[in-house]
Amino acid sequence: MTNLRTRDIIALGFMTFALFIGAGNIIFPPIVAQQAGEHVWLAALGFLITAVGLPVITIMALSRVEGSIQILSSPLGKIASLILTVVCYLAVGPLFATPRTATVSYEIGFSAYFGDSASTLFIYSAIYFTLVMLVSLYPHKILDTVGYVLSPA
Repeated sequence: MTNLRTRDIIALGFMTFALFIGAGNIIFPPIVAQQAGEHVWLAALGFLITAVGLPVITIMALSRVEGSIQILSSPLGKIASLILTVVCYLAVGPLFATPRTATVSYEIGFSAYFGDSASTLFIYSAIYFTLVMLVSLYPHKILDTVGYVLSPA
């Protein structure tokens, strides 16, 4: 077990925050609060449970099994474990979250300047995913790239 310096702990906190926060977590709560009306605190509780509590519980569960989804899902049996793993990876990856990261960031930050045409979104997505690929090629440096550079910026 290694001891982390204070600087590394802060960077790790920034990295974790950056990985879980997104435009949906910034835009969604005010809309829910507005629509909830007098039930705003109940809506806030639901948001805290689903958008904060579940990811924290997931991090805790994965840390207990050293990050292995195979160990975590082993009580389900081999077939159910494999199905759960495939569904989770597909949902978090190519089917839902990954395309959304490009479209949301384009819509929030760039569409006002470049328009809503499919060609500009395609060019933006190509550049965006090239940068994502460059960061992803060096997973051992994710703390440096996300925790020390991207998140504070």
